[in-house]
Amino acid sequence: MSATLDRAVPLCVDLDGTLLRTDTLLECLVLLMKERPLSLLFVPFWVFRGKSYLKAMCAQRVSFVGKSFPYNADVVDFIESQSSDREIVLVTGAHQSLANSISEDCGHFDKVAGSSEQVNLTGDNKLQWLLEQYGEGGFDYIGNDKDDLKIWPHARSAMAVSTPNGIQKSASNSAIILKQVFSEKKTGLVAYAKLLRVHQWAKNALIFVPYLLDRQIGDPTELFQLFTAFFAMCLLASCTYILNDMLDIQADRTHISKSARMMASGNVSIFAGFIALFTTGLLFLICCYFLNGLTVVALFVYLAITLAYSFRLKQIILIDVSILAALHTIRVVIGTVAISAVWSFWLLAFSMFVFFSLATAKRVAELINLEKTGASEATGRGYLTTDLPVLLATGVSTAYISILVVALYIDSEKVSQMYAHPEILWFVCPALMYWVGRIWIKAWRGLLNEDPILFALKDRVSLFTLLTVVAIVALAKFPLWGPAVV
Repeated sequence: MSATLDRAVPLCVDLDGTLLRTDTLLECLVLLMKERPLSLLFVPFWVFRGKSYLKAMCAQRVSFVGKSFPYNADVVDFIESQSSDREIVLVTGAHQSLANSISEDCGHFDKVAGSSEQVNLTGDNKLQWLLEQYGEGGFDYIGNDKDDLKIWPHARSAMAVSTPNGIQKSASNSAIILKQVFSEKKTGLVAYAKLLRVHQWAKNALIFVPYLLDRQIGDPTELFQLFTAFFAMCLLASCTYILNDMLDIQADRTHISKSARMMASGNVSIFAGFIALFTTGLLFLICCYFLNGLTVVALFVYLAITLAYSFRLKQIILIDVSILAALHTIRVVIGTVAISAVWSFWLLAFSMFVFFSLATAKRVAELINLEKTGASEATGRGYLTTDLPVLLATGVSTAYISILVVALYIDSEKVSQMYAHPEILWFVCPALMYWVGRIWIKAWRGLLNEDPILFALKDRVSLFTLLTVVAIVALAKFPLWGPAVV
């Protein structure tokens, strides 16, 4: 048989895990959880009627576009190289309507076969369809799953996407010769660290602020409570980050930088995301066992607000930045109740204003970068690029109000009693004025591409400003010379 006739054999391609670096059924369930959460109550009944029925019901209730999914670049390139010489067929267990959408986006398929409400086109059903259409050895097939072990022996050429589930070894044990294996990036510890946002844990150091301001360092009981609260907060925050990534998975894929997030890019599967969510949640509950009641209540308030933010509030302009400011302030509250410290009006007021400003700065930077691309609206956020002047005025004003709160605090009677030389604390104000001004200039230039607090922890100028403030406070605190000036 000539090479031309050989290439005339149709190329049949699986979808989940092969063409796409994700599972479309899990994607549907996640989108259902976001758009129609009450529909999840019906999922057990749909499952009882069969997997094909479940796929059909999910597909009817959610809306996808092809670009909502991450493609396996090597497989797409191979399809493109073959498309001019033979028929390319997408044959998948995903529902027909979803398969059609992906086929239209990809643009290289001549025929599409997917599951219906009655038939789940996987395993034996997929094999039967292929044999009816093309006969024994009358097609080439690319797959990646254990169900494909039934299909490869009947294909002329068997090809696979390498996976960590031992499919290649199983194929070898079954005497299946894989003509070509497309490499798939394996998920490592670094990917899971990014999924958990371990680098974001630094923000939870806010829990220690009330202790540093109100206590003498050294009480082991209070330190145990603080460190346990810190780890509980880290685990809880990771849970919310994972859930938020799941709910935002479609919007993230259309974002310049967020498209690189682990689940949006397909580097971590949604199933692995659910496992990570369950594990971190369990560890969080174990930490809660060792905390006092008020701290646990504060942590669950944080969780409730975060869930409200993830499902709805982040789509409402200004409410979203208010929530982000509140979530940072709650970290200070957790640190306060963990050691039963006296509530500080000044600390809470400063936290709300400064964190509102920083959250707004992040939105301004995002809109500036969005404007550069020619777009006018932030997907899933409700902001328009025309909102920039209002956001700028709001953010800058709240930044300097937070410094006014510091100034009023310095002038309070409590400070005069706590510090040997309280007049030195006034130098904190110009240092903070410089820092927030610099943050806002960077935001306006579109250079603030991450959380401002994380930016500050990596920015040399911000770290130098922090050290300067610490030095000023130390000089004011300790009587290194003469009596305090009254």
